[in-house]
Amino acid sequence: MAIIRQSFGLTALPDFRRAAVIVRLIAAVGLLLVALALRKAETGHDFVASGAVLARMVAPGLVLTLAGLALASPWLSRRRHPAPWSVALAVVVFALVELSNNAGHVIRWPFLGWVALTTALLMHYFSLRERALSPALPEARLAALTARIRPHFLFNSLNAAISLIRSRPARAEMVLENLADLFRAQLADPGRSSTLAREVELARLYLAIEAERLGERLKVSWQLDAPDDALLPPLLLQPLVENAVSHGVETLIVPGEIRIEATLHRRRLAITIHNPVADEPALKVAGNHMALGNISERLALMFDGDATLSTERSEDSFVTRLELPYRPVVIDTHLPAFLRERG
Repeated sequence: MAIIRQSFGLTALPDFRRAAVIVRLIAAVGLLLVALALRKAETGHDFVASGAVLARMVAPGLVLTLAGLALASPWLSRRRHPAPWSVALAVVVFALVELSNNAGHVIRWPFLGWVALTTALLMHYFSLRERALSPALPEARLAALTARIRPHFLFNSLNAAISLIRSRPARAEMVLENLADLFRAQLADPGRSSTLAREVELARLYLAIEAERLGERLKVSWQLDAPDDALLPPLLLQPLVENAVSHGVETLIVPGEIRIEATLHRRRLAITIHNPVADEPALKVAGNHMALGNISERLALMFDGDATLSTERSEDSFVTRLELPYRPVVIDTHLPAFLRERG
């Protein structure tokens, strides 16, 4: 299943149910009202008064139009020319608001003309933006971002296997088998989706490799209270777990515990990773925050503003938190079984 959700066609429009799209629309209308208020005002007091009048005129219609676009978004996406329908919806909504606020049932046609023009310009902006972000560009960027993870991960994992070859060859073989499974996932199509269950499985394989190298120094606890079928970008969890090991447990003299939690609340999936840190690390590991920056950029490509990555540092711990919308993976039952398993 593809993870980049884009519209196609010359009149491509975004999903108006997304928070990032709604914020952009409100911000654009807000900037327009500020410009109009500045144009009309001669003093600071006039600017505030003009802005308040314009806001009262536009706010009810804007809220109802956004609600209408959100409800009609699936229907609009199936139209060959969705922009004119969006403009018509906005004009009808503002006309109804005008009639409800006007006892004489007089419609200000010039005002509705400005509504139509503004809506058309905004639809054109979103159309240009969607076309600029056609799938080819994000997929190429995703491939590049995934490629940046591979060498860094490979060298760390091979070092773990090399340290075991002479002393415990059977364990070294297990490490290399896990490494092969992980690289099979690394080499998969970066434009395909993964699931929470798959990402947890890959993280467990990586931690099993590191457990052979670090022994009792590495302790891991899991608290998974989220659906296994939650759609995730591929290789989302393993680089964060690797950061927790490299910059957390590995720098300690005493054993350290990594806690990995996944919860679902109000259709929002939250993944939190806790790892200990030392004031004076026993082993200083050079880090350039590659994994955090990499994942943050991939989330922006895949979820726009609907997903966030945040970190928090305290005296003895480091917390990484991911939040993204819950989307269950949909498997196309018309595909052959072996293709469904790959997707």
